[in-house]
Amino acid sequence: MSERWFSDEELRELARPTMDRAIEAMDAGDLTTARALCEGMKYEWLMLHDLYAHGTAALLSFIKARLGEDAVAEAQRDDFGYWERQVEKIGALDRRVVVELLAATWRAHSTSGVGRNPGAFTITEDDEKVTFAMNPCGSGQRLWRNGFYEGEHALAVTDEAHDWSYGRKGLPIYCTHCTFMNESLPIRWLGMPLYPSHPPGDYDRDPCVWHWYKDPADIPAEHWERYGLEKPA
Repeated sequence: MSERWFSDEELRELARPTMDRAIEAMDAGDLTTARALCEGMKYEWLMLHDLYAHGTAALLSFIKARLGEDAVAEAQRDDFGYWERQVEKIGALDRRVVVELLAATWRAHSTSGVGRNPGAFTITEDDEKVTFAMNPCGSGQRLWRNGFYEGEHALAVTDEAHDWSYGRKGLPIYCTHCTFMNESLPIRWLGMPLYPSHPPGDYDRDPCVWHWYKDPADIPAEHWERYGLEKPA
């Protein structure tokens, strides 16, 4: 029989949440261990985040290849029951609070600044809205900049212009979900877009931009019109 690799205590530690271990180290005054655990946790999230982002894009690419672009839209239009509940909750929140929650979302998508082309964003505010400019977006735009839309197993882009591809041909397949989650589905459920958005003009250089309007009545009509709809009076 080979020698044992780990003690029971070591195995228990491996199974415990990294953040719990880091907090305990800080409470014990062991800042060196706490810092090492925090740095390591960045890479734990990077692996999981990128696996899910690429997996989603690969699945949409498979649907497009086997069933066509209309099936890509159908799969996303009819399979967002979880998101409907979240949209309803977001719509009921104080609108200032949502800015803080959306910032937390994009911090999570930034993968803590590690990995190739880590996500980064800025936040600006004017009288009518708060604007998030991601450059790069920590999920879809990173897939583009990291080369996953090139080569033998390239992810798909749209062949035609659709309302769910921001009216553009050649839109990276992963990014099509933003039109459903940010705009067309919330219009169906709430009567208005959630995060009116604009994709990058140049995915290698330009930001992806999302807005959060202080008063939903100020959301421009274009975010209804791109889906052949009319903004309610």
